[in-house]
Amino acid sequence: MAIGETVYVNSVREQLLAGRARLADVLAEQESDQVLRLLNEVDSTLHRIEHGTFGVCEECLGTVENDRLLENPLARVCLDCLTPKQQRALEYDLELAAQLQKGLLPPNDISFPGWDISYLYQPAGVVSGDYCDLIRENGHLYFIMADVSGKGVAAAMLSSNLRAVFRSLVPLQLPIEELMVRANRLFRETALPTQYATAVLGSISMGGDVVLANAGHLPALLVGKSGLSTFESMCKPLGFFSDDSVNVTQAHMAPGETLVLFTDGISEAENDAGDEFGVERLGRFLVEQRLCCPTELVTACKQQVSAFRGGRERADDETLLAVQYAPVAGGNGARA
Repeated sequence: MAIGETVYVNSVREQLLAGRARLADVLAEQESDQVLRLLNEVDSTLHRIEHGTFGVCEECLGTVENDRLLENPLARVCLDCLTPKQQRALEYDLELAAQLQKGLLPPNDISFPGWDISYLYQPAGVVSGDYCDLIRENGHLYFIMADVSGKGVAAAMLSSNLRAVFRSLVPLQLPIEELMVRANRLFRETALPTQYATAVLGSISMGGDVVLANAGHLPALLVGKSGLSTFESMCKPLGFFSDDSVNVTQAHMAPGETLVLFTDGISEAENDAGDEFGVERLGRFLVEQRLCCPTELVTACKQQVSAFRGGRERADDETLLAVQYAPVAGGNGARA
């Protein structure tokens, strides 16, 4: 097998084992024929790895295409050997993976006292390497935006693993810089040598104090009455650094100000002329829409990017998160 090097296969095995554990947890909570079917597929792939037949087409005994294995390690036959039934099964598996991934996103109607929240999530394909999350812990709102390198099932699996990493670390209530260092360490243990993820991790206190770490990601944007502030990357992406320290940025959000995080599917959206939407254009638009609530802001951004793109198809996943600071007075739900 052309890409069946020991490092690659061992890394795939670790990812599959991690994914299997998550599927088993889901199955333990609720019976599902779909989840059970996917679990059996993972077990079958692990069996092929153990017996040295990973990447070998089960029909012609040739090799499964490298790109397909990188995107979908569960692939068992090459494209030339797929029957119409297997093609439909492949489409079914991808749809199932997409449903599972969407189930890991925050609810569309997510609500936390003190913050107004909305987000956009549009995969370019069936599944996505983008990940966004919001976690309420000890009076703080933790926000996460990440973009895993690559595309397809492999990127989706790794982004789901990244979610599990952050979800397990946040309850420890460690400083943001320590959370990012630990997340990087865990990410490096499961990712392929060529895989990485850009990420923004931060928290907002009930008083509006923001602490965030940006690991190779696009800038976080803070928009309000005073204009636009940007928080650039302070270190390399996850998987690319081994330091035990990460620099953080601190800021204060006034009531009504909005923090916006996004992936490169937004800023790198191209029109028919090949021009990119760009971070600067997004920033100017956010300033124009600064008085909008997050729901209106996200909808307006989606429409603006779509109008800029025109007839050109989306080439990358598009994810955007808007968190507006809206403190309550006296804890009774009244706006300050």
